[in-house]
Amino acid sequence: MAVQTRLISKCERRNKTAREEISKAWYEVLKNVKGIRYMGIEKVFKEKFHRAVAVAEERGMKGAWVEGASYGVASSLIYVAEAALFYVGAVLIANGRYTYLKMVQVLNLVVFTVTIGSQLMAFTQKIAKSTQASHDLMLLTHLSTSNTSESKGILKPSQSVLSSGPVSFRNISFAYPSNPNTLTLKSFNLTIQPGECVAVVGASGSGKSTVAALLQRMYEPLEGRIRFGDFDVCDVDAGVLRSGMGVVEQSVKVFEDKSVEENILYGQVDMDEAGKAQVVRRAAELANIDWISPDEGDGFKAILGEVSGGQAQRIGVARALARSNDIDDDGLHLLILDECTSALDVENQRQVMEAITNIRSARRHENLKMVVVTHKVEVMRMCDRLVVIKDGQVVENGEYEELMEKKGGVFRELARGGVWET
Repeated sequence: MAVQTRLISKCERRNKTAREEISKAWYEVLKNVKGIRYMGIEKVFKEKFHRAVAVAEERGMKGAWVEGASYGVASSLIYVAEAALFYVGAVLIANGRYTYLKMVQVLNLVVFTVTIGSQLMAFTQKIAKSTQASHDLMLLTHLSTSNTSESKGILKPSQSVLSSGPVSFRNISFAYPSNPNTLTLKSFNLTIQPGECVAVVGASGSGKSTVAALLQRMYEPLEGRIRFGDFDVCDVDAGVLRSGMGVVEQSVKVFEDKSVEENILYGQVDMDEAGKAQVVRRAAELANIDWISPDEGDGFKAILGEVSGGQAQRIGVARALARSNDIDDDGLHLLILDECTSALDVENQRQVMEAITNIRSARRHENLKMVVVTHKVEVMRMCDRLVVIKDGQVVENGEYEELMEKKGGVFRELARGGVWET
């Protein structure tokens, strides 16, 4: 029985892995269905899915053979035992060494034992599956929740306190966990003052988006400190820190079957109807959502429907602003725009840039810090200062015109080399 359990457990682990590969292949197709159709590579993913199914089928057949064979052995044990006992008992009775009554007693005991054993063996597959499921569950339950980087921060300063001081990177060195031997940032230093809009620029792979990720505390630096005013980022509760941040990335997820209001307030639940209406109206105004009139028809209660890339980005900007229940106070201390205009045409880029201008000129936003990761020249011109990164270090720092006039400068060479787009 122990051998049977080990064999079936091994087969079950293999079957589980094969089923997971099928799920991964299916999810990959669903997630990237538009791109797959655009490139006409349906056949590639179809073959990949079929290979995963074929592997699962092969392993399932092997597992079924092991299970069927073991079940057959278990079922036949009782008959083999009875035949052997009848034969041995008959010989012993014929030789006068056993009486008929004793032989029947032994036969009953052995048959009872073998029957119980065969019934237990019939449950071996269920036991193996339960064992594997319990093992996976125990791995989850034993995951540490008290020894993670995010669990270390316990301070909960107000958003107004976080917004009143500068954000500073001090001698930061960082490598991604998947590639620990390659430093993405090396002795990186940067300070962003309240109310300042800083563009982080550089060639591809220079570490621009890493700066944005560290600001959101998605990772911890290997060396150095990141400070928000008087607070070390590692000492601040991660939830408190992020609740005052707005982030707009290159690809904004919108829900076409939800209302405009639901898209803007995505994840916000602690507001009454009046508060929601006020926040949505103000966020839409600043984000330049001008294709919907709040006073006509259903207004922001209307279903969003299909939108362009630029409209989706403006929804993303409004969503970032709506992180604060009162958009015009200091509830939002940092706005991160990570390549949010990189995939847009000229007109949509202009609309998003107008939204950025609206935010910067809005009353009582003098403490809002903005970090813009971009390779668009017009976006760079809007920023107070450009920080040029090369090989994980800040190599130049200044206004756009100043850096363009710097002979032999890294930024000027990149601009002349056609790296930046208008």
